[in-house]
Amino acid sequence: MSIDIRMAWRNIWRNPRRTILTISAIVFASTLLIFMLSFQLGSYGTMINASVRIHTGHVQVQAEGYQDKKGMRLVVPDPSAVGDLMQEISEVEAYTFRANAFSLASSK
Repeated sequence: MSIDIRMAWRNIWRNPRRTILTISAIVFASTLLIFMLSFQLGSYGTMINASVRIHTGHVQVQAEGYQDKKGMRLVVPDPSAVGDLMQEISEVEAYTFRANAFSLASSK
């Protein structure tokens, strides 16, 4: 063992109260950091799943070119064929046909 390592080890344990207090602070901060990061990532997952369930779901089938123009007339030509394909996939729990459109209403 080199002289530097022996001196460092001796200096660490010269004042054991300070060493134990420092180690305790590091352990507490690390534990708190791990807990908070886990809580944060869990909250993100929960928020994503909640918004996906409320809105469009995990998968959205759109007509070709819909993302470019977003025209109301751009629809999937045969939605029942897409529904038949969805029924064959065992991981799909449920599906539905939806139409999204923008409207503007006004009154006096």
